[in-house]
Amino acid sequence: MSATGQPSPLQLSPAQLAAAEALSNYYATGGDAPTAAFADLGFEDGLAIQCEMQRRAVSNGAVHAGWKVGLTSDRARTTVGIDDRPFGHVNRVLASPAGIPSAEISKVSIEPEMCFVIGERIAGDDVDPASVPARISQVCAGYEVNEARVAVGGNLAMLVADNLTNWAIVRGSGVEAPPAAELDRCVVTVSCDGEERFSCTAADEVDNPYLSIARLAATLHRHGMALEPGQCVITGAYARFRVEPGQRWMTSYSQIGDVEAVIS
Repeated sequence: MSATGQPSPLQLSPAQLAAAEALSNYYATGGDAPTAAFADLGFEDGLAIQCEMQRRAVSNGAVHAGWKVGLTSDRARTTVGIDDRPFGHVNRVLASPAGIPSAEISKVSIEPEMCFVIGERIAGDDVDPASVPARISQVCAGYEVNEARVAVGGNLAMLVADNLTNWAIVRGSGVEAPPAAELDRCVVTVSCDGEERFSCTAADEVDNPYLSIARLAATLHRHGMALEPGQCVITGAYARFRVEPGQRWMTSYSQIGDVEAVIS
């Protein structure tokens, strides 16, 4: 990461660069997904290509605002056969109540996720999860807004390169960082237009968020990056919902806060 907080130029392999070019062309012109360009690439290739795609986005005016963490449940890691935590760049952080322009987003969906605001730099491949709460300035109710830009099928490299489908995050109300056990006990309740759609206890669906943040720091470290003050981090979905214009989604996180999204 450069002194300005923007991604530094990367030295990509010829195969990685070809895949980045193919993905850029797909975004620009549409057509068939560039499956062939990713056929022989893996998880780490996808992360390197994602960083290159982010460098290009920033050069075109995007502002890097934070991160998402992927594979934050045993179920997800078992599905793909990887014990790791991929990152996704976040370039939009919307304040709750947020308007979500569904006509601008391909196959839009939202996921309730906790949102953590970094207060002190978190870096390195051996971050102790117990040290994370002291470096968090706020824990908030949140949503991730996802866009199905590429039909990746089972191609993990392309899914990771495509920024793990992130379009934006929504940041709701929050509190100072509570103990890890309190986060695990948090009850997440999702409603749409006043009707409850889902409820769970956080630990039943995803890893403890402080563990996920520590593991995220290790993945970022491999790529020369860290969690920087002011960045927002979302730490795993409790559920996913396809949304439709006119809907109002509300999610309450017990002892943390609430978040709202209105679909236009």
